[in-house]
Amino acid sequence: MKTSYVIKKALLSEKAYSFMESGIYSFFVNKTATKYEIKKAVEKQFSVKVKKVNVLTMSGKKKKISGTRKQVSTGVRKKALVYLMSGQSIALLSPKKEAEKKTSKVSKAKESLKGSKEKKGLLSRIGKPKQENKQENKKEESE
Repeated sequence: MKTSYVIKKALLSEKAYSFMESGIYSFFVNKTATKYEIKKAVEKQFSVKVKKVNVLTMSGKKKKISGTRKQVSTGVRKKALVYLMSGQSIALLSPKKEAEKKTSKVSKAKESLKGSKEKKGLLSRIGKPKQENKQENKKEESE
């Protein structure tokens, strides 16, 4: 089986994100894929070393459609838990850490403050009191 057909999509949920912090990633995979094929596909696609792979088959369920009397069955899916070697992670799927979130918010706030101080034009004078506008006009005329 081609490695591009093995991994269907990554499983992204709160539980999956908590596993990602310890190096365990969850994927929905093809029903016929083996552990070895999943390992090779993840290593090739994300350039990481895989320690081990656990596979579980999720059975289909019957769901009722609201507003009707119909029942629909969901398909059988296969989920793979991929354990990476220590110190490795998949940057594309890994959640941002708290420190990265805080620094990015602070830097954005500083940039917005810098931008507001540098603005000098007709629109920047509209919200100011008249006395400040008169003082600015005198400075501009003297220059």
